[in-house]
Amino acid sequence: MTQVFLNYRGDDEKFGVALIDRALSEVFGESAIFFASRSIDLGAEWEREMFDAVRRSEALLVIMGPNWLESRLPGTDRRRIDDPDDFVRREILTAFELGKQVIPVRLDVRRFTAAELPEPLASLPGLQDIHIHCRTTKPDIDRLAERLRRLIPSLPDLRPPTAQATPKFVAHAHAGGTVTQAERIDVAGDFIAGPRLG
Repeated sequence: MTQVFLNYRGDDEKFGVALIDRALSEVFGESAIFFASRSIDLGAEWEREMFDAVRRSEALLVIMGPNWLESRLPGTDRRRIDDPDDFVRREILTAFELGKQVIPVRLDVRRFTAAELPEPLASLPGLQDIHIHCRTTKPDIDRLAERLRRLIPSLPDLRPPTAQATPKFVAHAHAGGTVTQAERIDVAGDFIAGPRLG
């Protein structure tokens, strides 16, 4: 049932991708989100499982942290992204070939340019991305979830329905009017402390 594939680099922002997995799984369910370290069973052929999951997915999120572009092959000065055997690169290219929706997700990093990427990935910076800031992580990931829901209407929704506040008691005053006590009242608008002017 995988519908969203998390593409990430193992030596990049590990906590960021784990946070995205947890948040999206709470909304859509774990079976709808493919996160390799959680989704592949022990003893499974992990490479086959990964690429099967790309094929089953509707969207692939390219999660980019501070080391995504500049990660190097061991013992060399060569970038991993330039290696045709790099799994991050192969997963993205497989998604492109299959016509999947590819969505860059930037974790407090700038938008890369086409000139910085190998030619097969040069179209990546031209795709609409989403930026997740460390100071606004929750609303940013909530926004990502909402946009994924619009993009993939078949995604399940595990969130409980929003409950309206119900009064604990209601008292009517003799001079007119009603006093209500509620567990919670949702309010919105601008609130200004201090005396009202004008």
